[in-house]
Amino acid sequence: MTRADKILLAGLLLISLLSVAVLYGRFSIFPAKAEPVQAVITAQGKLVRKIYLTEGVNSSLVIQGRVGPATVEVDGTRIRMMGAPCTGQVCVKEGWIGRPGQTIVCMPGEILIRIEGAAPVDAVTR
Repeated sequence: MTRADKILLAGLLLISLLSVAVLYGRFSIFPAKAEPVQAVITAQGKLVRKIYLTEGVNSSLVIQGRVGPATVEVDGTRIRMMGAPCTGQVCVKEGWIGRPGQTIVCMPGEILIRIEGAAPVDAVTR
């Protein structure tokens, strides 16, 4: 390896390190500290409860809807409608949710479970 090869290699290494530094500062491609995600439960238009979805939090609660009580289960970082008195059981079939922007809606019972928090960036355009 000649002296010119070593200089070229060092220059390429320096350019790549500077590129990473610029991308980190300008586009924030590296994940930042995650904000806590919370489930907001409303029934008949009124706030019932806000639950932070964190590891180790396991519980179930009964929410009184318009057509009767519905059971909601929290398992760590996800939540689901475990049982509802409505026909069709669409809200129960929705399953587990845990990412910001996801929702479960029980139309007959007028119950809404909405996940709030900082949504991850999936693309950057200019």
